[in-house]
Amino acid sequence: MLLMTYRYTKYIAVLVGIFFSVLMAWVVADTEKKAIVFEFQNDIDRRAASLSKSLFTNFEALHSLATLFRSNPDTGYTQFQQEARRILKRHREIQALEWIPAVKKEERERFERAFQGEFPGFKFTELSPEREMIEAGEREEYFPVYFIEPYIGNEKALGFDLTANPARSATLYNVRDSGHPAASESITLVQETSNEKAFLAMVPIYRGPISTLQDRRQNLEGVVLGVFRIRDIFIASQLGELPPEIEIEIIDVTESANGDVLYKYMPGKGKLLMSGLDYQSEYISVLGREWFMRASATQQYVDKKQSLLPIVILLGGVGVTLFFTAYMRLVFRHAELVEKEVIDRTRDLDEANDSLRQLTQKDTLTGLYNRRYYDSQIEQEWSRALRNQSPITILIFDVDHFKEFNDHNGHLAGDNCLTKIGLSLKMSLLRAQDVLCRYGGEEFVAILPDTTDPISVAEKCRKRVVELGIEHPQSSQGVVTISVGCAQMVPSPNVGHHDLFNAADEALYQAKLEGRNRVQMAPSRQLHCVDDASSDKKSS
Repeated sequence: MLLMTYRYTKYIAVLVGIFFSVLMAWVVADTEKKAIVFEFQNDIDRRAASLSKSLFTNFEALHSLATLFRSNPDTGYTQFQQEARRILKRHREIQALEWIPAVKKEERERFERAFQGEFPGFKFTELSPEREMIEAGEREEYFPVYFIEPYIGNEKALGFDLTANPARSATLYNVRDSGHPAASESITLVQETSNEKAFLAMVPIYRGPISTLQDRRQNLEGVVLGVFRIRDIFIASQLGELPPEIEIEIIDVTESANGDVLYKYMPGKGKLLMSGLDYQSEYISVLGREWFMRASATQQYVDKKQSLLPIVILLGGVGVTLFFTAYMRLVFRHAELVEKEVIDRTRDLDEANDSLRQLTQKDTLTGLYNRRYYDSQIEQEWSRALRNQSPITILIFDVDHFKEFNDHNGHLAGDNCLTKIGLSLKMSLLRAQDVLCRYGGEEFVAILPDTTDPISVAEKCRKRVVELGIEHPQSSQGVVTISVGCAQMVPSPNVGHHDLFNAADEALYQAKLEGRNRVQMAPSRQLHCVDDASSDKKSS
């Protein structure tokens, strides 16, 4: 009787244990799923808020430029250029800043002639059906791109008449009539070579009263315009935290409920979207337009967030014994210790590898980066400049008459001389993105991304070395000097960074021929010849 009671009790205990184990596993799995959904939605809301903040910051920068024109209606190209460069230095995600004056038909010739001093052959232009830039036809009023910064990379946009394009003209007249800043619908830039979407933000500038619609139409002086590539704005707003397991779309629903997909961020290859885990953020107000962010999670995103806890609970409940519980606790404790030991060893190994990597990338004499680091860095900067169509500059420095210096003063003095010159050059390059390397012997090389005035930087470096005052009786200057070869270009698919280096090297050779202790800039025609030669070689 007691044995039968024990058996029934055991079976009931097993059934109850399994039931509660399944129930607890389900509760934990459901709670975990809700937590994943909440975390996913919170992540998208945070990214949408970051995008909104980035847009607002950039529009504030546009108002800063508009203030210049309001305070000084006769602002010239030089003043515009200085203010625009200051703004662009702090807001690198802005594609371009422009001044668009309102020009009557009878004023067209005067405006074109006035700006031909800066840009010979300047004309008002429009886009033909074949997407070729042609001279603008006759109209009652024009709104041409008159000032633009940066000019490099945006040359085709200079002189472009906004009234020749429906999307641009609609926004333009809306800004004029309302007196408020506005953003355009998505457009493809005339200077863009890909199908990447962008939008324009415009701020009206008036001269005279604006209380009525007629006043605003008569007294519009022009508009300050900012060009924004949507991909660049999105990437910059994420602060380097692009999600590898989430697909994100930015959609403009101003005109229709279906919306216009402005940009689509795709996760890595092999990522499968998971049905049911989608989310739409709150609307983002963009100067009169309504955007939102729509996101879909991949299966990999869910897999990373899910744990094995529900299965562990289910299996643990089936055991229902103190022995098994104690045994599992020991197993987990042992696994935790092993994992901690593995983590500690991995961390130590990573630190050792980082130290070794630093040693292999540094020049032992000067402490600067070496040629190996230069080779890896120029590949990265070239690819970035090619992608963004931004200028990249190479400076090659060579110590004048260094062999004679070594022969007269000895190699120890020569090493000290190179160390001082390397430190002087490093102190002369103030931007964090500038890279200085010892290329070999008495040669140094610098990579300057997005530099607008490389000659000034090179001259500064040359003067700093002269100011060191290292005595050199064998030199005509009496002190150690350097010669500098400089080359700059906006990369194209037909040339490589070796062509840019060769151009700088040839400029250095020319500097030596002309007497040393000078800066020589590679002529633009030489770089164009490199481009043309590469194209001919490719076609042949």
